[in-house]
Amino acid sequence: MKTRNHPARKTTRIILTVLLLAALPVAISVFSHKVSQNRQIASTNENLETAVKSADLSDSSPEEFMKAFKYQILKDVKTTDFSDGKRLQLGFFIMRDEEGQKVSVCDRYPVIELTFSAEGVAHSGDVPTKTIKAACRVAGDQLHLEGVAIDLPQEEGAQWNWTGLKLLGQDANDFLEINGYEIISVLGAPLSF
Repeated sequence: MKTRNHPARKTTRIILTVLLLAALPVAISVFSHKVSQNRQIASTNENLETAVKSADLSDSSPEEFMKAFKYQILKDVKTTDFSDGKRLQLGFFIMRDEEGQKVSVCDRYPVIELTFSAEGVAHSGDVPTKTIKAACRVAGDQLHLEGVAIDLPQEEGAQWNWTGLKLLGQDANDFLEINGYEIISVLGAPLSF
């Protein structure tokens, strides 16, 4: 004997099925958001720990230090646009001072000197260069140095390439230097303005 489905029951089942199918993507989205939010917090803390450890060059041998500081300064280089112009942000590191105490790079080397060369322009056969000096200051995130304002002359046809960096200490003979080839070797290409 056949049982007849009541039209009201059939309509109710269809409505419930449609509602469940409509609610499923919303539930998956909410669940996915909560899981990814938790993962981001954990990975951010882990990334911060790793970044702080990699910035501590205080236990490096002199040979290791000379390679490591260049990579640490250059690995996170970025340029940012501000209302007053472009800024170049460099990486931060910790080192030892003359007494063997751990200090930030800015404590040991309070001045940053950046050198730029104008490609595509020559005056009497010489390529124009520009040197910019700025105070070395640690950024608020403790992983970078504060951005250095880049104010370069506007010459027609000129493309300014970053060709050198010096960290200058109190004594004229106390400095760390990175040349243009080393900058290109870490960044993979010249940094142009």
